[in-house]
Amino acid sequence: MSDTYSILREADCRIDLDRAAEIMGPHLGLAKADTVQVLHDRPGVLAKMVPYDAARDMAKALILDGMPCRVVHDDHLVRIPSPPREAVRGMEFSDEQLVFRSVEWEGYLRWDNIRLLDIVQDVAEKVEFVTIEESDGESHSHRTERKSRFDVSVFLEIVCSDPVLRMRIDRNQFRYKSTGLKMHTNREMNFRALCIAIHMRSPDALIGPGFAWLSKGNNTHHQNGNTLKKFENFATWLLTVEA
Repeated sequence: MSDTYSILREADCRIDLDRAAEIMGPHLGLAKADTVQVLHDRPGVLAKMVPYDAARDMAKALILDGMPCRVVHDDHLVRIPSPPREAVRGMEFSDEQLVFRSVEWEGYLRWDNIRLLDIVQDVAEKVEFVTIEESDGESHSHRTERKSRFDVSVFLEIVCSDPVLRMRIDRNQFRYKSTGLKMHTNREMNFRALCIAIHMRSPDALIGPGFAWLSKGNNTHHQNGNTLKKFENFATWLLTVEA
């Protein structure tokens, strides 16, 4: 067992990034600007793997500054599983549960067991080098130019707490007709309708920042800033504070 600790914000805590960075930066060995960026990517678990004395001092200072938080032994964090190897490809809805299928397995999930819904984006840079021919009328030359494009994969992440379970739906690979929901004219509308339908059937589930982005009418393929790292931090925080 490790002997390090994490600092978790309380559910009613709103983090002032500048003040929190001033408090935590010296303990973490980071400049204020770097600490602000680190905290920006940590919506729930503010720090991990910190010696007890440092965690206690940071937590005390945050609390005195109006940011309630708690210190938790790292071994007591409820960690969500790694991304599943196979995304859910199809679903059927019933009053009590949903039946889900991937390429390799099938299962069911009670609606009241869904604890968190979130939209997560995985942005991957694809780099290619192209050869460009140039001519000045008398001679020809070639130069190589680097071109980048960004591929955005969008997932609906579903987290359950009893037992801790993680499923994901790939916006581009899901078979929307399997749900029996009304089909729309494009994939974005079908994905949005699926997310809303699942949320309506699990009203006690919390929604993460990416799902809130969708709820405001934004296109899920536009970058929402909710990275995999942010989502996993938020989900770990949620499951731990509710344990």
